Amino acid sequence: MAVSPQSVPDDHSVAVAHARQLTMQGRSREAEDVCREVLSLDPGNGIAHGMLGMRLSERESLVAGAWHLRRAIEIEGRHPELFAALGHNLIRQGQVDEAEPLLREASAAMPEALLPRAHHAVALERLGRRDEAWAVFATLKADAARTRQDVTGQEALLWEGSPNWRDGLEALDRLATPTQGATQLTRGRLRDKAGNYAGAWADFVEGKRRVAEENKLSYDRAGVAGHLKKLQGFFTAERMAGLPRATVRGDVPQPIFVLGFPRSGTTMTEQLLTSHPAIRAGDELPFTGELVEFAAGQTGRFPDGLASLAGADRRHLVTLFRDFYLARAEQYGLLAPGAQWFTDKMPLNDIYLPLLHLAFPQAKVILVRRHPLDILVSVMGHNLTHGFNCGFDPGTAAAHLALVSDAMQAWRVAGIPFHDFSYEAFVRDQEGETQRLMAYIGVEVDPAQHRFHENKRLAPTPSYGQVRQPLYDKSIGRWCNYREMLAPVVPTVADALRRGGYSVME
Repeated sequence: MAVSPQSVPDDHSVAVAHARQLTMQGRSREAEDVCREVLSLDPGNGIAHGMLGMRLSERESLVAGAWHLRRAIEIEGRHPELFAALGHNLIRQGQVDEAEPLLREASAAMPEALLPRAHHAVALERLGRRDEAWAVFATLKADAARTRQDVTGQEALLWEGSPNWRDGLEALDRLATPTQGATQLTRGRLRDKAGNYAGAWADFVEGKRRVAEENKLSYDRAGVAGHLKKLQGFFTAERMAGLPRATVRGDVPQPIFVLGFPRSGTTMTEQLLTSHPAIRAGDELPFTGELVEFAAGQTGRFPDGLASLAGADRRHLVTLFRDFYLARAEQYGLLAPGAQWFTDKMPLNDIYLPLLHLAFPQAKVILVRRHPLDILVSVMGHNLTHGFNCGFDPGTAAAHLALVSDAMQAWRVAGIPFHDFSYEAFVRDQEGETQRLMAYIGVEVDPAQHRFHENKRLAPTPSYGQVRQPLYDKSIGRWCNYREMLAPVVPTVADALRRGGYSVME
């Protein structure tokens, strides 16, 4: 709901109080609109900056959220609630070194607040300071017991990264039903690690159902299928041949688009790429979705409005598309000197590849492939909202994987080039596949890429732990442990299996 200036009281403190009330009522988007309007009238309102930063962080607009939280701290001072919010935001961005002292200070200033202390323990664990993490959690757990608050979910996450994870599984197995869906997913991952595959799958399915219910998330299967059908009907080879392309801006680093389904190996691929000194990590950037909205605004509708680009007086719009994306990249610090490229690995940008190709026709595009059934097992074990919330049920996850596979095949037929990078081939021949990948990028392999797991960067995804380990093959063929459970979705992903050269007989 848009907020007009007339609807915001002259006393901005009243408006901010109204925004806080809207938040408590679960009307976060309306609260966000009020905060934006307050800031348009009073840019120095620290409370509005803080509230907007928290709202943006909640909906995973992390860089913008962090900017507003930092601005609030500049104006309001070292407020522990702002430190706690910024620290949690930075953990999710992978900036754990900066997050840890913020959370430490917030925890000390608000000892009665359990959540900042839980986040502080997570930060310490991700930094490899496990003894400190457990010391923080021990006091947290004691305080939680006194106040009858449940911190099992936070404890389970610490156990998962611990060498003593079996102790955590034993504690979780004593629960008839974990208190939250996310905790049930953690138990499922630990059961998988212990070889209890039937128990793990039961936790995955029920945990996902509960998370979706708790957060009111659903997948519009027919609507998404219709949207992708419309995209493929528009971006044909004939259409693409008639549309203009933007030129390359040689004065700034260029994007490398890392495409692939969540849990396909995109984080590993980005870690490999960004171990090269010429490539900067962008992580999961929201720019493509924003570019779709921008293109719709410029042309009237998307994708049909792009047909107008064939007109001489509209061909310049592809340059605006390019510059819109690069302006957002500049805001994220990705265009600073010192790199030739930056990565954009937002999962499932695949479906909008034709638009990216119009804006960046010479950009390097990498499609990460992995056995579809291995992907589905991993998707079911993690709380992921990518792909229009497809990942909360094995049937909808399989359906979306099939739709995206069809789309990438359509883009190949339409003449849009990309490099196939196989997870399994990379595990079998790390050196050879790295050579082929970097030859495609157009730069020599850097020795650090053969030790990409030593990259100091902390990936802000569920794969943060795996990509800091030497390459291993234990995730290949993991689906075989779930063959019976996956049988109903095999026909759905049959074409994706065939295109990747995969079999269900392995």
